[in-house]
Amino acid sequence: MPTPTFAVPPPDDGPTLDEVLGSLRDGRVRPVEVARLSDLSRDAVSRVARTWPSLDDGVREALVRQIGELSEDRIELNFGRVLRLALDDPSPVVRQRAVSGLWEDEGLDLRDRFLALAATDPSQDVRAEAARGLVRFVDLTVGREPVVDDDPLRVGLLAIAEDDAETELVRRRAIEAVGGFGTDGRIAGAIRDAYDGDDEAARLGAVAAMGRSGDARWLPDLLAEIGSDDAEMRFEAVQACGELGDDRALAPLAEMIYEDALETDIRQAVVVALGRIGGPEAARILRELGDDDEHPDAELIEAVIEEALLAVDPLRFGP
Repeated sequence: MPTPTFAVPPPDDGPTLDEVLGSLRDGRVRPVEVARLSDLSRDAVSRVARTWPSLDDGVREALVRQIGELSEDRIELNFGRVLRLALDDPSPVVRQRAVSGLWEDEGLDLRDRFLALAATDPSQDVRAEAARGLVRFVDLTVGREPVVDDDPLRVGLLAIAEDDAETELVRRRAIEAVGGFGTDGRIAGAIRDAYDGDDEAARLGAVAAMGRSGDARWLPDLLAEIGSDDAEMRFEAVQACGELGDDRALAPLAEMIYEDALETDIRQAVVVALGRIGGPEAARILRELGDDDEHPDAELIEAVIEEALLAVDPLRFGP
C-alpha cells in the first residue's frame, strides 16, 4: 500500500496532532490518539520527526507496537510515513517493528531501505525482518519486467544468502526471498547448498525458496519433506507445495489430511495448499472434506474451496 501523496483530513472530533504529540511526550500511548498518526501530510511528518527523538525508548516501542495492532484491526489506516521515521530509530525493537508494520506498503523507496537494513543493520532481528520484507519486492520485480543477473535486489539477497558468516535466521529469510527470482544459476546453487547443509534454519529457507521459485525440479525434495519427522520442516514443505502449484503434489497432500496425529497447523496448511494448487482434483478432494460438517477445519475448507474452484473448468467439473 503506497503512502498517499495527500493526507486524509482527521475527523473534526478527533484529537489534534499537537494533543497526540503532547500525550506521547508525557508517556501516554492511546489507540484513539495513535490513529491520528495515519495518513499524515509531509508537514505533519516533519512535526512528528522533530518530536520523535525526545520520546522515551519505551514510548517509541509502545507506539510502533500500537500502530501494528491498529493496522491489523483497521485496514483504512495508513501509517506509512510515520513508520518510515521509525526505520532510523536507535532502538532495534522499534526498527524491527517498523519494518513489520510496513508489510503491505509497496512504495519502491522501501526496497532500497530494506535491502540496506538486511545487509548492514547491527541487529540480527532487524536484518531478518528486512529480508523477509523484501519478499514482496522480489515478487513485484519479477512480475513487472525481465530480471537481469545484476539486478541490485537479486545480487544483494544472494550475497546475504551465501554469506557463511551471517546468522542462520538472516540467511534463511534471504534464501526464502531470493527464491522468487527463480532457480537459474547461482540461485539454484544457493538453494541446493542450503538444503544439503547442516544449518536447519537455512534448510527451512531453502524449502520455502523451492516453492517460491515455481521450478518443478524441486518437487521430489518437497514431497520427501512433507513426510519429515520435524514438524516445522513438514509445515514449510506443505506450504511450498502450495506455492509451487504442481498438481502431482495433490495425492500426497490429500493422504496427509487423514493422519490421526497430524498437527492442527499442518493440517490447515494442507487444506490451503490444496486450494492454491487448484484444479478439478483439488476441488474434488476439498469438497469431500467439506461434506463432513464435523471436520475441525470446516470453515477454512469452505473458504478455500471457493478459491480452488476459480481454477476449475465448469464444463469439466460441475457444481
